[in-house]
Amino acid sequence: MTRFAQFSHRTRPVTASAAVVVAAGLVFGLAACAPQAVEPTADRQSGVDVTELTIDTSAAALLPKDVAEAGTLVVGVDPTYAPNEFKDPNGAPIGWEIDLIDAAAAKLGLTTDYRVAKFDNIVPSILGEKYDLGLGGYYDTKKRQETLDMIDFFAAGNQFAAPADAPITDELDACGLKVGAQNGGSAALEYLPALQDRCADAGEGAIEVLGYETQDEQTAALKLGRIEAMVSDSPVTSYAVKLSEGEFVASPVFDQILSGAPVNKDRGEFAEAMRSAIQGLLEDGTYSEILEYWGVEAGAIDEITINASEQ
Repeated sequence: MTRFAQFSHRTRPVTASAAVVVAAGLVFGLAACAPQAVEPTADRQSGVDVTELTIDTSAAALLPKDVAEAGTLVVGVDPTYAPNEFKDPNGAPIGWEIDLIDAAAAKLGLTTDYRVAKFDNIVPSILGEKYDLGLGGYYDTKKRQETLDMIDFFAAGNQFAAPADAPITDELDACGLKVGAQNGGSAALEYLPALQDRCADAGEGAIEVLGYETQDEQTAALKLGRIEAMVSDSPVTSYAVKLSEGEFVASPVFDQILSGAPVNKDRGEFAEAMRSAIQGLLEDGTYSEILEYWGVEAGAIDEITINASEQ
């Protein structure tokens, strides 16, 4: 795995300040510098109606007493990573991970309270019990498992987007092409250099890597024909393909790793309560409905787990 596995599953440094936006010209607000609650708006974009979900009493019984009594799940979120979590024009957090946690909370008889924070501040706040869990594009790694329980509900990896009439179905299809990648990210720094070696070993042409500062610039370059393909983290690529309305197609996902939401290891059966609630969403079809709505169904997994990654 040639990725920043101990950090987020973003294809750029986690300190970058620009919001990831895949539709060229559409820019959402940045995360605030200090944690703050964000109230959802009535017209917030969402792929699920949580009012239709029933409470799973057996899962709710596993909640820590303080969470059950408060009736609220406090979530630290870095909303700069569409389509996982980002801000709508009203400043409300939206995205497929937001939808999934909203639905899981509803299954547990809870509401959600999102606190916008910098990515680097979320885990310390979970360990300090300021937040119950975090969202921000987290890989499940052995390093994280030392202090956190990782609730695994997705598999992410490298994924190409290419024009519909020239799809990439195998990694070696990228050999000899002009490929866009974000500057400073793992795709540009690690994945593509490793793939270059495989192209050479196979006697294929070298990849010409063109770097871009933001995802929207990269997507625009593909649309304008300045590059022949682009590679990004799989949820981002899948969302770009969805927004292209058939102009782009996605490759398979390569170098997958489990990802999800971190919670404090010292919260009793809290992780199991969350896992059970999300498993229920998988079994009743809500999980698939959410992922398909946001165009990220390629990362769906068959079972919700805790700390299942061996990487």
